[in-house]
Amino acid sequence: MSDDSEAPAVRARRERSARYPGAPLSEAIELARFVDDQGLDGTSAEAIAASMGFESIKTRTFSTRLSAARQFGLLTLEGSGYRIAPLSRAILHPVDPADLPRLYREALKAPPLYSDLLVRLADRRVPDPDRLANLLYHSYQITASAKLAAAESFVESARFAGVLGDDGILRPDGGPSTRPPVEASAPPARREQIGLEREAEPRPLSRTASPESGVRIDLLLWESDAGKVVRIRAPEAMSAESFARVVEALRLHIRIDGGARPLPIEPIEPEG
Repeated sequence: MSDDSEAPAVRARRERSARYPGAPLSEAIELARFVDDQGLDGTSAEAIAASMGFESIKTRTFSTRLSAARQFGLLTLEGSGYRIAPLSRAILHPVDPADLPRLYREALKAPPLYSDLLVRLADRRVPDPDRLANLLYHSYQITASAKLAAAESFVESARFAGVLGDDGILRPDGGPSTRPPVEASAPPARREQIGLEREAEPRPLSRTASPESGVRIDLLLWESDAGKVVRIRAPEAMSAESFARVVEALRLHIRIDGGARPLPIEPIEPEG
């Protein structure tokens, strides 16, 4: 029988990733908005988390959003309290809504990783998420387990800030490209099968719109589904036929638990 005290102490070292926003800019802004709306400016992380319905500040969805809000320059930590930063106040209470695109770009450039990527990929076609993830892995010390989430957060944040259009070209200043687009350099794709499921997170109903994404609705559920969220992305306008098809798709793909019958939805007659 071997003596454990004589066995070599071998402990796996946890791989640590370089710092990156774990949540996109839009979610970081919603967190700052919640802090502002609920009068939580200057309170602790525990108080903010409890107000949002999280049991612990270590809950991944909360901790990543809080960290992202700090990296985007939206919240600052003073002692044990989180305060709404001037940039956040300008975004949440704009004197002129026309300033919002510029303010979004300012927040997007705040994280050092994003600031470097915006220079590196300027006026270039952003690689697909897998290739961008590998670029982050090889050039920015983002770990293999975190690289895809980091890549997806950057792409979603860039779209929200209006610097990444439907053509896939990154324009850090939001204006037209100054040179013909070229494919951004990235190492050959090395695909790993990574299970990256984001936890459902409680959030208020929010509706945002941008030229690229149209309308996004995040609907917080209630009762036995408390803490779950339904996220919908849609164009700002659609025909009655298309809307009816969306409703029918929900009927077909979502199971109603607990024996409750779904509310009847009357068919929509086309206009005209």
